[in-house]
Amino acid sequence: MPNLEPFSLYEVGIKSLVLSLKSGTQYEFPDTLANGRANYILFEELIRKITGLKKTSGSDHTASDGTKYEQKAFNDMILYPEDKHDFFQTSASSTFGANNNGPRIKRLLETNDYESALKICRVTGYDHNDFYIYTNTKGFNPTVPLKYLVVPTIDVITNLNPSDPRQISRKLLLAKIKKTIQL
Repeated sequence: MPNLEPFSLYEVGIKSLVLSLKSGTQYEFPDTLANGRANYILFEELIRKITGLKKTSGSDHTASDGTKYEQKAFNDMILYPEDKHDFFQTSASSTFGANNNGPRIKRLLETNDYESALKICRVTGYDHNDFYIYTNTKGFNPTVPLKYLVVPTIDVITNLNPSDPRQISRKLLLAKIKKTIQL
């Protein structure tokens, strides 16, 4: 698959998001690019266009050979350099907040039962994906290029936050980059 080499950082310059009306009027939507609630479908579709992956159920993308990819977003290091933005959600959304397994995992972590929490994360997501595609699209701003990185799931699991198996460190991931490719 093109543009899916693990541990390569791919960069794509983005100018803006524009909606063109039939009348010829155009509107820009910078807040849509920045808002995770609004941008996740847009950036998933863009990754599919760039890579040739296809939309699937269960995971975000699939390759023609059946390989499954899950896409997750982190804050870009240039826009959000603070350490408080380092760890970010990589497990299934059902494992966070008030969602299905969120309260259960929270209780397990409060009692230092990391292995049971990890098991839930594996069953609900990690074990269903071959690769993770990490994008810098959380709080995205086109003053920096779209960046994405492909990581084998085994590397995701072995590099999870030792305090919370739902999270991974962007510093750790970005340190594994072998090369940067401008698209």
